[in-house]
This record gives sequence, structure tokens and C-alpha cells, in this order.
Amino acid sequence: MSVETLGIALITLIGVAIIGFVVHVSWRVPVLSAARRRAVLGGKISSQSAAGPTMPTGVAVDWGLVGGAATLAVFDDDTIILYLYPRAAVAGSSRIRRLDDLVALGDELRQELRRLAHRFSRADKFPLPQPGELTFHLMDRTGAQMAGPMTFEGVQSSNPEFGVAERLATQLLAGVCGTVPAVVPRSVMSLAIDDRSR
Repeated sequence: MSVETLGIALITLIGVAIIGFVVHVSWRVPVLSAARRRAVLGGKISSQSAAGPTMPTGVAVDWGLVGGAATLAVFDDDTIILYLYPRAAVAGSSRIRRLDDLVALGDELRQELRRLAHRFSRADKFPLPQPGELTFHLMDRTGAQMAGPMTFEGVQSSNPEFGVAERLATQLLAGVCGTVPAVVPRSVMSLAIDDRSR
């Protein structure tokens, strides 16, 4: 095999690898991320991960953002995970690293959303909220339930019951984002540190 043929083969191999990586990141990662989000909200998670929850029940809040969504899940075993669609997840508190201040906020959020259970409807589909919208979820053994989508402004100004839950969720979001700020996208970080009147 000549040097020229070897060079062409190497360039072709590198090109195929680059295309494979781009396809994986552009298509496969978002598909996997969407499936993980639906599984979490539907109460069908695997408890195999050392950092993941041991039970599928809890509450979640979905924020619609330009180009994706942020789903903050607070599980009943005190695991708190921020799922960033379409690409990543950030563990706020887990069996490996328990953060008591986040767990306390998570407990408050779970109690508040369960207090509002009468305002939720059964859900079997979990569409991404549009930018500027949020949706609340109950992930219980009886099945998934959701309230929303609601606009950020509507929750803050005209829906005092869910306004309390939104404030707790945003405080918890800020706490989780603060654990690894370099990983959190700017759109989520700005939501977490937004100085909206409370």
C-alpha cells in the first residue's frame, strides 16, 4: 500500500469518525435525553445508578427554554437531579453527595406540590413546555399527574397557589445550579438567578 493510499484511507476514516460523532451528538443524544425525561416524569426510572434515585416517586418542575427545557426532579429518597434537555443532567443531592440545604428545599417543594394535588390531572404524555412556560409534575405510584403548562408571568401574578411552588422550585434550581455552575447552560443559569420580584 502506497503512502498516498494510506493517507487517503486515514483521511476517510477520520471523516467517517467525525460524521459519526456529529450524528451522535446532534441526533442520538437528544433522543436519549428525551427518553430519559419521559421515563423520569412517568415514574419509570432505573434505580441501577449509584448517583440516581432509589425510587421513581416524587415531584418535578419543567421550565421551557429557548432550544430546550430544564426538568428539576425531587425524588422521595431525597435525590435531586436537574435534567437539561437536550444534553445533560446535574445531580444536586444524591446518595453519593447529600446536600442538606437542597434536601430541605426539596422537601418543602414536595409538600407544597402534593398539597395542590387536587389541581393536577393524570398524564401519560409529557410534551416539552414552550419557552416561557412551566409545568408541575407529581410522580406517584398511582400514576403521573401534571398541572400546566403555565406561563412564568401567569404563575407569578395571578396564580398564588402555584406561585409558592414556583418560588420554591426556582430557589432549588438556583441551589442545584450553584453546585456546578460551569456545566449549567446560560439560559438555565439566568432563570435560576433571575431577580424577579418575589
